[in-house]
Amino acid sequence: MHRITIYWKIGTQRVHALQVCEHLPICVSLNGEQYVDVTDEQLEHLKEYERQNLLEFRNKKLIETPHGLQPDVSVQLGNRYHD
Repeated sequence: MHRITIYWKIGTQRVHALQVCEHLPICVSLNGEQYVDVTDEQLEHLKEYERQNLLEFRNKKLIETPHGLQPDVSVQLGNRYHD
């Protein structure tokens, strides 16, 4: 599993359709980011969406909270996911 932050660069209807297609949780933060754990297969699909300019990966350390995955605000990182 990979713990990632996605920033969706498309409208909400299209985001919802892609979330359903990839079996991702239906939740996006107010700033358009989504924090999820994904499988290798899901990650490959999301990388293809990135190549299509539908989303970008953000390099944020995520932690479990009572409200689900959230960024660790004690760590400031850049805006690129890396393997």
